[in-house]
Amino acid sequence: MIKIEELKAICGDDDSMVEMLLNLYMEEYGQCDSVIQQKYTNDDLDGLFKISHELKGMFSNLCAQDAMGLAQVVESSSQAGTLPDESAINNLCQEIRHINQQIKNILL
Repeated sequence: MIKIEELKAICGDDDSMVEMLLNLYMEEYGQCDSVIQQKYTNDDLDGLFKISHELKGMFSNLCAQDAMGLAQVVESSSQAGTLPDESAINNLCQEIRHINQQIKNILL
């Protein structure tokens, strides 16, 4: 989950900046759980590496350390040429869905 108070502090308590970051995430990565599942199903290691690498950076920016760690597991495995464990994929996708719901609730 996003540590929203930490994110607000980094943004200088500027709610419009927080909203902009959250909207950017949703536009770029709001559907990435299904993208990750598809790439996993198709054994697309390069695609898994790319999306998990991007997500790791985005989650770092959003103060979502748990999600960042989950993305890093998938990134490391796919970078090494190994398909990540299904549990790693499922954990990352579940965390993405939780973050998406958290963002939707914040942006209401």
